[in-house]
Amino acid sequence: MREAKLLAIIRECTDAALPIPTIDDIAEQLDVANGGTVPEMFRRLADMGLIINEPFQRGRRVCLIETGKWSALPLNTAPHWRNRPKNVPSPAPAAIRTRRPDIAAEIFTEAARLGKPAVEYLADLVFLGWEVEKSRG
Repeated sequence: MREAKLLAIIRECTDAALPIPTIDDIAEQLDVANGGTVPEMFRRLADMGLIINEPFQRGRRVCLIETGKWSALPLNTAPHWRNRPKNVPSPAPAAIRTRRPDIAAEIFTEAARLGKPAVEYLADLVFLGWEVEKSRG
């Protein structure tokens, strides 16, 4: 059963406090061709009450319920796009490029280094900046 194999991967990561492997790495370990299958398997394990799944934009943190142990956080802890508040706008890349070409170049270079579309990376920056601004009071 693939869910049992995924649970074993999760157990290894939580026992060693390591990050959960990428969806592609897990798909390869489970011999699953469709990358969409792996997130569905995480959802099923969570629905069965076996794990707590905390998704981020690039990766996830998982708690194995039976032990209470968590995996390490992924390197990028920007919120998953589904978890970002809808009222946080994302500027158009063209607007950034027009207003501040120097900053736009830095942002787009970093987005490319992370393997993220510029629009997603801008949304992450806006969301994270908004969270910092709100914390200032």
